Amino acid sequence: MKIRLKNALLLKKAGAKSVKGEVHIDGEKIVYAGREKPFEADLVKDCGGNLLMPGFCNAHAHSAMTLFRGVADDLPLQEWLYNRIFPLEDHLTEEDIYWGTLLAAAEYVRGGITAAADMYFFRDTAAKVLRRAGLAAAMCSGENDIGGGAEESLEHIENSYLSYREKTAKDARLKYVIGLHAEYTCSDKLLEGTADLAVKYGAPTYIHCAETLREVGECSVRRNLSPVEYLHKIGFFDCGGIIAHGTYLEKTDIALLADKGVTVASNPSSNLKLASGVAPIYSLLQHGVNTALGTDGAASNNALSMFREMYLFSCLQKERMKDAAAVPAEEALAAATVNGYKALGFNGGELAAGKDADIVLVDLNAPCMRPLSEIGKGLVFSADTSAVLMTVAGGNIAYENGVYNIGEDIQTIYKNAEKCVQRLLKEAGNKG
Repeated sequence: MKIRLKNALLLKKAGAKSVKGEVHIDGEKIVYAGREKPFEADLVKDCGGNLLMPGFCNAHAHSAMTLFRGVADDLPLQEWLYNRIFPLEDHLTEEDIYWGTLLAAAEYVRGGITAAADMYFFRDTAAKVLRRAGLAAAMCSGENDIGGGAEESLEHIENSYLSYREKTAKDARLKYVIGLHAEYTCSDKLLEGTADLAVKYGAPTYIHCAETLREVGECSVRRNLSPVEYLHKIGFFDCGGIIAHGTYLEKTDIALLADKGVTVASNPSSNLKLASGVAPIYSLLQHGVNTALGTDGAASNNALSMFREMYLFSCLQKERMKDAAAVPAEEALAAATVNGYKALGFNGGELAAGKDADIVLVDLNAPCMRPLSEIGKGLVFSADTSAVLMTVAGGNIAYENGVYNIGEDIQTIYKNAEKCVQRLLKEAGNKG
């Protein structure tokens, strides 16, 4: 379908100045973004002078954990994980993942998210849900071998990579990323074998890393190396990749990440809520490390809002550095858009011809956006998801003014998600 989005202000990319203009879409691609220009479209939408901006990329998520929103709040990390989350996850079914991912997809598009890196169970089902909504989806392997079975895990990772490579050849907005859950949940055999697989296929990797002080301390005692140093040593990052969190990184770690072109996907809300710490974003940026933003799962966040992540991404560093000029809004907006797209290898993050049609329409008549001054800074420091009027994901109008086009009726999603979580709580022997 050809779509013309006219009468708008355009923020073509993070750091740019907004200009009056319009965007033309043909299928999944933007074919024009600039001043008013004729275009024979199947659908013309008057944006009413509101802001068109690039869609957000959620660079770290466990989408179907929407089912666990609110069931494990105000708990220390170990209790949260071992007493609440793991027992619930033991009972997850493919149907649960279907409805939980749909609930996440609704929240994504309601808040302007058009691409996501998803690491969770029943990957193929989650991928179908996200792609049906139009989102670009990077399905990240999160294998571990706590109970043994390193060889089986390696075989599964390789088979999944080859299977998705064929799918990606037909659908550039779907990817599989070789990865593991974390250094502390995997044996040396699985870690080193996965590193070898990544080198074999020239593929980047993905892993939770340096998320907590306990994780880093235990790895340092066990290996006399930090998690980043160990992963670097075994070649895990030889083809680049992404680490999720990166809350506890020393200068030596940061230098190694920069050397290998590894992205840090920061999750400030989740890390704050679980009292895990604050990532050294200022230092990462100073050393040229690509930084992106993620929400983590709704069990630990509890919202899937890139607006909130951007605010904390910037403001926490101002306090950390005792400098109100540290990590300006433009850096936060880049982390939430183009940096995530770059890390995942998707063709978005800015409004330009040839880019994927991942676009958000922001209400400039929302009280939080007035008066109109520096709109780019307002998106980070003032706006929230309520200001999103429309989300276009891969040329699909996935959300507009309360109407969702993501494959299922929104009330049906709510109803079935509630049924899933009630069953899970009962089976896990947890009253919630």
